Amino acid sequence: MSKKCLKKMITTSAILITGMHAFNTYIQSCITPVSISKEDQIYKWKDMQIIYTNKGTPSAPPLLLLHNLDPSSSKEEWYQADPLLEQNFHIFELDLPGCGKSDKSNMTYINYLYVQLICDFIRDIVKEKCNICASAFSNAFVFMATRMKPDMFDQIIAINPPSIQELVKPISKQSEWKKKIIESPVIGTFLYNCRMSKSSIWDDYKYVYFYNDKNVPEKIAEVSYFNAHYKNDGGKYLYGSMIGNYTNINIVHALPLIKANLSIIAYGKYKEVIQEYKKYNSNIHAVYISNCRLLPQLEISETIADKIKSILLKNT
Repeated sequence: MSKKCLKKMITTSAILITGMHAFNTYIQSCITPVSISKEDQIYKWKDMQIIYTNKGTPSAPPLLLLHNLDPSSSKEEWYQADPLLEQNFHIFELDLPGCGKSDKSNMTYINYLYVQLICDFIRDIVKEKCNICASAFSNAFVFMATRMKPDMFDQIIAINPPSIQELVKPISKQSEWKKKIIESPVIGTFLYNCRMSKSSIWDDYKYVYFYNDKNVPEKIAEVSYFNAHYKNDGGKYLYGSMIGNYTNINIVHALPLIKANLSIIAYGKYKEVIQEYKKYNSNIHAVYISNCRLLPQLEISETIADKIKSILLKNT
């Protein structure tokens, strides 16, 4: 390679890196700083601050609601269902590490981190045996938590849990490289910002989370964009761990040993997934819903609240 070509490559690379850095700086400057609201409380756990809320009737049965695992997700995923559940339950919600307003440390996020958090949160904050309802990927952590600490859980409701095949995808050299690239200072942040752009998040809601894109609340799309970029784009470390398969976990050995009542609420696409789960635990109660996709608690919140109350109150 000639010196002229080498110089041109170096100059071009420098321009690209400078442009990426400027783009990253601009994205972060557009995020409005916020303080923790009056409803938010802090659970100090393993050198991290976990943001959570509790609402509803303190004397009612406790219900822990978990949002989907994604850098753009948070406890706000449940904001439309909350008012419909508050009269019947003492509700607890938290922003999982790497999400919402909880800490987004530069670390590898593994499945056991979330399993331990769920158990510790119930022990330290809920302080009694509780019901739990989780969304999408976070169900994997709940299944393992109930296997580890069965006495902490009363009833379990899983909304659209991931397939077992998805959860057993291994960490490979390719997935490790994906994680390392995303975690890199400039290029990784640029790629993360592109993936978590407003248009990309909006597409997630239109084509993955919602059945009818006209039902997407503008508020939740804005909140999701904020979540993804809050705390200097720290969400990229969770995202890197996810695409690196570090958050995956094999639940096959846990499912048959779950003693708590386990119900799955899912839309049509998940019928095969539920049958797959039933191979390992025939006691699973399936509830099918329609006119929704991955996040029905946002799209058909009244239906989901009714299903949750029907399941939990029926068995009390």
